[in-house]
Amino acid sequence: MNDFDQRWHSTTQAARRVTDEHAELPFGFATCVLARFENSRTEPWVDLLTVLGIRAVLTSAVVFVVSAALVAWQLDVVSLTPTWVAAPLSPQLFLP
Repeated sequence: MNDFDQRWHSTTQAARRVTDEHAELPFGFATCVLARFENSRTEPWVDLLTVLGIRAVLTSAVVFVVSAALVAWQLDVVSLTPTWVAAPLSPQLFLP
């Protein structure tokens, strides 16, 4: 048997020996847990996600504004009416 098989075998045998009795919680355990929960500040990973989330929203807003400005600048260059060079040529193109 290899190392994993030995550990698996010993773990399954230990699980078979466990009884189905439910241990009673000590008196006041739930109150103690709730008191610790109320007194503890937020988890460090929650603070980290909050900071990174705000940065992600601000970065997305900046990218959106820059891309909208770029599109607006490109739309200003492309005009829907003919330019001054094409204007004199356009009546000749449409006539037979």
